[in-house]
Amino acid sequence: MTVTDKEKLLAEDIENIYLGNLSTVEADIILPLKGANGSTFVWQSSDERRLSATGKVYRPPFTGGNREVILTLTATLGDAVKTKSYIANILEMEYPFALVGAYDITVYTGVGTQPSLPLNVVAVNNLGEDVMMPVKWADFSAENAEKAGEFAVKGSLQNDISVTARIVVTDDEKLLSPEYNIEKSVETYSIKDIRLTGGSGFYAQQQRMLAHFLHIDCDSALYNFRAAAGLDTKGAKQMTGWDAPQSNLKGHTTGHLLSGLALCYGATGDENIKEKLNYMVAELGKVQDAMAQQTDKFKAGFLSAYDESQFDLLEVYTVYPKIWAPYYTLHKIMAGLRDCWLYAANQQALDILKKVGLWVYNRLVRLPKAQRDKMWAMYIAGEFGGINEVLADLYLITKDTRYLEASRYFDNDKLYLPMKTGIDALGNLHANQHIPQIIGVLKQFEATKEKTRFDIADNFWNFATADHIYSIGGVGETEMFRPKGQIAKYISEKTAESCATYNMLKLTGMLYQYKGSADYMHYYENGVTNHILASGDISGPTGLSTYFMPSSPCGHKEFDKEENSCCHGTGYENHFKYGEYIYAKDKDGVIVNLFVPNRLDNGEDIMEIAAEARTNSFDVAIKVDKLSRRILKIRKPLWAVSAEIALDKQPINPKEENGYYIIEMEKGTVTLSFECAAYTKPCPDDKNTASICWGPYVLAAVSESKDYITINKADIAMLQHKGGLQFTLGDIAFKPLNAISSESYHLYVKLQ
Repeated sequence: MTVTDKEKLLAEDIENIYLGNLSTVEADIILPLKGANGSTFVWQSSDERRLSATGKVYRPPFTGGNREVILTLTATLGDAVKTKSYIANILEMEYPFALVGAYDITVYTGVGTQPSLPLNVVAVNNLGEDVMMPVKWADFSAENAEKAGEFAVKGSLQNDISVTARIVVTDDEKLLSPEYNIEKSVETYSIKDIRLTGGSGFYAQQQRMLAHFLHIDCDSALYNFRAAAGLDTKGAKQMTGWDAPQSNLKGHTTGHLLSGLALCYGATGDENIKEKLNYMVAELGKVQDAMAQQTDKFKAGFLSAYDESQFDLLEVYTVYPKIWAPYYTLHKIMAGLRDCWLYAANQQALDILKKVGLWVYNRLVRLPKAQRDKMWAMYIAGEFGGINEVLADLYLITKDTRYLEASRYFDNDKLYLPMKTGIDALGNLHANQHIPQIIGVLKQFEATKEKTRFDIADNFWNFATADHIYSIGGVGETEMFRPKGQIAKYISEKTAESCATYNMLKLTGMLYQYKGSADYMHYYENGVTNHILASGDISGPTGLSTYFMPSSPCGHKEFDKEENSCCHGTGYENHFKYGEYIYAKDKDGVIVNLFVPNRLDNGEDIMEIAAEARTNSFDVAIKVDKLSRRILKIRKPLWAVSAEIALDKQPINPKEENGYYIIEMEKGTVTLSFECAAYTKPCPDDKNTASICWGPYVLAAVSESKDYITINKADIAMLQHKGGLQFTLGDIAFKPLNAISSESYHLYVKLQ
């Protein structure tokens, strides 16, 4: 048989392959392995998480969006080989419950301005859960908005559920854009004035990441940018995973690296790190200049690791994975440049950033709001990170109103509507797609004082921390918020995405600056101690981080080695942010929020903190050499049974105010011995599923058992601290989750 004959037979076998209707895939696909003429078939999938090479289909959850997956066939007959690609559209799961009602809405619009109605409203399902659902509005006359008054527009949802939009037409600015004159009540210190000191996991993790950064290859991180601009890649090694040359998200890790280097320099003052940072900024400047000269391919100011085609495709609603969150990637680059300016005073970084910001403005100013709304509501493809925050920052820095306008172009009604009205409809929303958007809303409030924006951020934080967090402060399961109050139901190996906690902590700190409540720092301490610190690889200076933090029995941490995921990126930043909220100051005094060993010296305030976990206590010493204000405020931790407090070894009984001990002093040493005992953090939906804790630590049982460990409630008090943060309860060994490396563990146990 000749080669030509074989090729004809091979082509015939391929032609006879029938895979069914690939445009609406809801069930497993039968993938043939042989043809009638003897050909052998090998299949590959572009997304094994949704469609395996054996044809197994894993449909995205409801609101997860349909996914296009490329199946690649390699067919062989003797020495004849052919390939063919098939596109399978994997449908998201149907909404699993029945709708029973929806909340009516009120929309304010100026006289002569047509109201903008949301694409989604808050509905109620048959379980009593509030969910965001698509709505179709009836047509209405434009004349209705020509004079002050009110009119109604009817909308319809599935199951013949109706909803009414009350439209208020007015020129009253207090109704159109009410202001909230709250000012920041506390001020934080720069991480440049704080140096962590030895003896803590925080310091050790920071030092590991510093060692990793000192050996990181900046040219590899620049490879895709130089290639996109047609510049010499300098023989650098290509990046892998989400940053591989063939990936549609390439460039995002480089942005995180810029932020990581900037934060590292701020937190350590290492000049070798600053040299790397300055090199990367200068090289990105060359990329931006090279792109600007190619006017047939790039608009002025553009900077990315690919061309503008993904942005073009988003504007015609192209779904993931054909495109992959182009504005998300751009946000990481922009945030990195901002951080290089903030922490390393790199003026070129700000100059580059301003040009990118204007590119965003010029790109979006021409799009109608309805088009932007539809873009931002798209799963993954429309994810834009916190680009609204960076643009608002640019406005605050430059006072150029185009940046603030561009920031507003990312307003997302699907997220904002329930937050405005005080309804927790977070269930089934992608967690880390939306938390950064809320950070941006709060930054916009700083620029505009619009009350609605503060309310959105404030309500979001209250909803998330009250009803959506795991014991370690993390949120989300398989990246998604689940219905409020449901934690035990969603204990799995894919809980608590690290990125989400990174952003929750950022939001927490920003709200704390306005309200000054110790409640924010209670949550902050939990999240940074038990999730962020636990997310880094403690085996060596690998720079690796967890994506999810497993909470199911016999969980074990998996570190992102080649994927270059989003959590690998935020992991570059996390361990240099530990100093951010240790201290703060208000009009009365200096505040100590976190008991992380460090030294503060900004010229006006000089002090240091030492801390040690003893057998039955967590002891803190705060040595004050200089205090610009005569009052020291120390947060009273929720985990302390009691406290013995002394000033210069003399016992004192300080007054308490708003969750803080108040001590009048100028210099001296305050010691606090917090009595500690075992306690539990139960799940809101199952009080008998709980984590066991001691002091600030959430403990994990070290065990290979695949079944839940059962513990008698009365025995919890018998937890023994053996020193060195080693604990036992009967024959079960416990360690803080942040001290777990490769061991299998149980974050939750069953109580009886």
